[in-house]
Amino acid sequence: MKKHSGDSGLHRCIVVNSTVYFVIAYYFVVFSYNLFSMALAKALGFDVELFYYGFTHSGKVWTLSNTILVFFVGNALTLLMAVLFERLYKKQRKYYRGIKMLFLWIYLVSIIWFLGNIIVGAFFNFGIGAAVRAFRVPFFLRLLLAIVAIYFLIFLGLKAQKHVRVSANLYYPRLLRRQTRKFFLYQIVLPVVFGLIIIVLLKIPHVPMYHYVDIYLLLTIVFFLGGLFYKAKSHGSMAFKTHDTEKKQLRRKGCNVAVIPLLAMFVVLALIRVGLINGLTI
Repeated sequence: MKKHSGDSGLHRCIVVNSTVYFVIAYYFVVFSYNLFSMALAKALGFDVELFYYGFTHSGKVWTLSNTILVFFVGNALTLLMAVLFERLYKKQRKYYRGIKMLFLWIYLVSIIWFLGNIIVGAFFNFGIGAAVRAFRVPFFLRLLLAIVAIYFLIFLGLKAQKHVRVSANLYYPRLLRRQTRKFFLYQIVLPVVFGLIIIVLLKIPHVPMYHYVDIYLLLTIVFFLGGLFYKAKSHGSMAFKTHDTEKKQLRRKGCNVAVIPLLAMFVVLALIRVGLINGLTI
């Protein structure tokens, strides 16, 4: 596809590519979590079905051990995914390979899903919050856990500054200090906004199925973004070197729309909406 070299075209291209990888990463993480939690619930004797807006369970009464196993151990999978894909991205980030953005987004969605569960769980009987409430933890302790989770999201956002800055080697031969915040906007912030719109639209008319708690969970990314933007301009300019065996290196800024991932996103969305409209039983 035609390469975008003008600033406005470049920025649009960055947003499109990153949005595509964000949406694919979101459904990879969430449906991995759903399938894992469903398998746990099924093993405990529940009847479970997976729909495009989430999974349902019936047939048994929730006990303390069942709640802990399904809603805490189930969500712990996303923490493991975050650790794994952060390491995978760290190994790939220096290379001129678009797939690394999928690794970055899987890491970000996973850690936000896990810590976001703790935050919204302080106020709602959802996910990890259901497991914590099963232990009859008082509200002020749940609130304290939420504050700790917020701190970790801010801290991880701060630590992710280098991760995101290095990803600029897909589009720039050199990321100038004054460009850092603007690049964060195009590479992370706007893709999240557009990605959330796509996710919400796909769930219609079942958006309020879980009282919007799953949407609140995703909105906890604002704490991560706070850390990401904190003193972002304090870093110097970053020049990128060639690391690929084919010696691929940008001589000037530019962007190609990631056509194959874009088509893959549409396929994923179609499979989820059409394939799971009547539910999937395991």
